[in-house]
Amino acid sequence: MKTRHQQGLLLGALALALSLAAGLYWLAPQPAAVPPIQGAVLPTPKPLPDFTLQNHRGEKVTATSFGDGWHLVSYGFTHCPDVCPTLLADLDRFHALLDESGHFKDLTIWFYSIDPARDSVEALANYVPWFDARFIGLRADDAAQAQRFEQALGMTATISGTLGEEDYQVAHGFRLYLLDAEGQLRAALAPTRNRAGQQFYEPPVLLEDYLALRRWVQEQS
Repeated sequence: MKTRHQQGLLLGALALALSLAAGLYWLAPQPAAVPPIQGAVLPTPKPLPDFTLQNHRGEKVTATSFGDGWHLVSYGFTHCPDVCPTLLADLDRFHALLDESGHFKDLTIWFYSIDPARDSVEALANYVPWFDARFIGLRADDAAQAQRFEQALGMTATISGTLGEEDYQVAHGFRLYLLDAEGQLRAALAPTRNRAGQQFYEPPVLLEDYLALRRWVQEQS
């Protein structure tokens, strides 16, 4: 049976050990907190699967094409009357703000068509670079390739009516997808929504979130 003196020594040793452990915890470098962006950050980067697409110059694009610098992928269709052209105009403004910031400028902006039946290579070439000559149009020439790419990023789209008819309707989601220099999905950026339910991207907010994500990834490496 332990004496009070022995119990006191054990309690003192335990308290000292806990104090040392707490000190080591606070002295050790802590991982940077995930930045509170307007959207969602993936806990673990998600590599892209194999796929084959075309850019607006008719060149083949595969998963390895997203391995040079960072990439921001938007999506929509060229016959979109208002949302898509507004989005691309906002992305053009965001790109200009990024140039002015001088930070993490190794970013390529893509516009992927979810309506390849109407959005040929030529149609994308006449549409996407009009907003910014550095933007790259993207399309799939095969339904299986389109599905693989869209599902990997989490794109949503529906077509109402019959393809080939002039009046078929296309609806789609409104997220932007950020890929790192290894072609891994890092985050999905969400638009601002006003009280009327309208959604739009604010270039200054988009810039702030992008820079915060880049700094966060840099701190982790």
